[in-house]
Amino acid sequence: MDVPIHAVVTRFRRLARLADLGNPNFVAALFAGLIALQALGFLVLGTGRLGRSASLIILVAHNLLALACGWFACRRARGVAALFWFLYSVSLLTLLIPTVFGAYDTVFERSTLSASTWRVLFCLYGAPVLMMLFLPETDRERTKSEVFLDLFQVAIVVVLTFTSLFLLPLQKLLPTDALLRNVSVSNLESLFLLTALSVRLLFIHASGARNLLLRLGIFLVFCAVVTFIGNWIDVRHYTSASTWFDLGWALPYVVGGLVALTWRAPAAAPLARAPTSFVSLLGTNLVLVTLLFCIDLLMGRRNEAHGQTLTAVAVAASLLAFAIRLALTQYRQQMEIAQRKLAQEELVAANGTISGLLEDARLETSAITQISELASLLQACASRDEVLRVIPERLSRLFPGTSGALWMLNASKDRAESAAEWGMRSPLDQTFAPDECWSLRRGCTHTLSAGGSSLRCSHLQDEGSSVCIPLIANGEALGVLSIQEDQRTDALSSPDSDAFTRRTQLASALAEHIALAISNLNLREALRLQAIRDPLTGLYNRRYMQEFLEREIHRARRKERPLAVMMLDLDNFKRYNDTFGHPAGDEALRFVGDTLLLSVRAEDLACRYGGEEFSVILPECSLQQAAVRAEEIRTRLKELHMERASEIPGVITVSIGVAAFAETTDKGNLLLKFADDALYQAKRAGRDRVVVARPATGAAQFAATPT
Repeated sequence: MDVPIHAVVTRFRRLARLADLGNPNFVAALFAGLIALQALGFLVLGTGRLGRSASLIILVAHNLLALACGWFACRRARGVAALFWFLYSVSLLTLLIPTVFGAYDTVFERSTLSASTWRVLFCLYGAPVLMMLFLPETDRERTKSEVFLDLFQVAIVVVLTFTSLFLLPLQKLLPTDALLRNVSVSNLESLFLLTALSVRLLFIHASGARNLLLRLGIFLVFCAVVTFIGNWIDVRHYTSASTWFDLGWALPYVVGGLVALTWRAPAAAPLARAPTSFVSLLGTNLVLVTLLFCIDLLMGRRNEAHGQTLTAVAVAASLLAFAIRLALTQYRQQMEIAQRKLAQEELVAANGTISGLLEDARLETSAITQISELASLLQACASRDEVLRVIPERLSRLFPGTSGALWMLNASKDRAESAAEWGMRSPLDQTFAPDECWSLRRGCTHTLSAGGSSLRCSHLQDEGSSVCIPLIANGEALGVLSIQEDQRTDALSSPDSDAFTRRTQLASALAEHIALAISNLNLREALRLQAIRDPLTGLYNRRYMQEFLEREIHRARRKERPLAVMMLDLDNFKRYNDTFGHPAGDEALRFVGDTLLLSVRAEDLACRYGGEEFSVILPECSLQQAAVRAEEIRTRLKELHMERASEIPGVITVSIGVAAFAETTDKGNLLLKFADDALYQAKRAGRDRVVVARPATGAAQFAATPT
């Protein structure tokens, strides 16, 4: 049965993922396979030249595989970590050099390198390790140039060190029985590297850098153990064990490769630690100076034979690098100081700006609060007079150092009259025509800076900046609000200044509230008048009269005072309308209403009862007094009509019925009934007369009149 193509592709992809060099399991399997192949080579080919040649070639493969793992780690890393793994790969590369030479010499039975030179080449892996120990903890700890100069100084020391190892027989400088005690240069180097690493770990604070150095430590421990055992075997001249120990030399490569391959870059960038202390910086530089001094002592014998040129050049280069490093550090510190000063100045300026903004916000908040309180007060005012008393007090608080006035347009809209004032400066005119104010003329806010100008409103003083705002509500101009400085102030003298703009905006908001409050009061008053006034005659209507009469009856009963009521009716009004028309009838009704208003006291109430019928309520007036006043009203109406005969045609007379509380009846709900009965009695008696409803007459009349 054929296998589907997609199944083959899936299996291939799985195998490719398993065979990836980035897979630690696969790489560990490769290392294990190479070690097994080494052992199989010894078993098959023996421990002679062929077996040892195959073992060394496989050892080179171990090194190459570990080097590939280090390069993978370098590619995954960034910043200081990438430089660390690069030096780590260089260290593995230096181990590859003596391994390749050893394999070459064994395979071709040659002696390319001497034993001492081979040992020195093997020790070269410590050079990159020393440079790794001088790397900074984080990317932000030092600049790239400083890191480069530090590594340059370390490189000079390392070059001088290994130059000395090549030129001087250092093994002879050790005690005679050093080899017997397994003391060699490679062992000393391993101990030195482990000690230096341990000291460096004491001063590490960043977790990422500590993780890297711990991985390096694992690699160095295996190198030290294998080196110590290998040297011990060589000292004891165990030939067979020395050959089989090639399997042991593979362990540092296996560990080095897996250590690099299992490293993962931190998920987040490491945090910069606290600034490096003076003691730490001093210690780093003292280490470099000490190394230079030791190298200078070690090269004493070479200097006798070859001169001090190389040493002098190296020391001079190191000192030059140190001077440049110091200059860069000082320059960076100076730049940081300058940046901090600049940042401090900017911070001070920002604090000043924020303080100013906070103060402005406080003032605006206070102004908004006062506007809210004023709006609440204006809405609570019951009349326009109360509004005009509240405004000056509140506006003097909101606009200190200013004077102002509120002008209201009259009913005909042809004059603006001063309704409220505050401040030291009084307006020039108490009244002015609307076209004399630019804000009323334009229908918008009019601002003016200090000083004279042809655009200044005529009702304002000639000095000081000013603002005029029309009071407009529901599309109707009600008046104008004017605010002017008491004294000229530079901060407010220009309409473009922020303070002037804020004051204008605040005044505009207030003008809206004032205009709306006055408009609402006007509307409320108009509605109230429409509810209690007769639109034709201007007298109170019947509903208001009934409420007023009920209240006065209670008062008269409580205080035992008289109360009189008149009921008036135009004689033959239907015939008058038919003869002269309804407009003339309306004019006659208005004439009667005006006459009643001229004929009653301030405490009396005249109202239109309905149609051509009127009523007058006379508090604290006896029945006899009411009869006299009714006769006066009837007579005065005839006299005024004669004076206006040309305006009001025909004959206008009234019949009047009079009744009094307690004298006519002590029942309030029958008082109007008795007055109305007296009115009809006057009409039956011939009209144009006054009839007083007395108790007997009222009772008889009431009884004779059908309900």
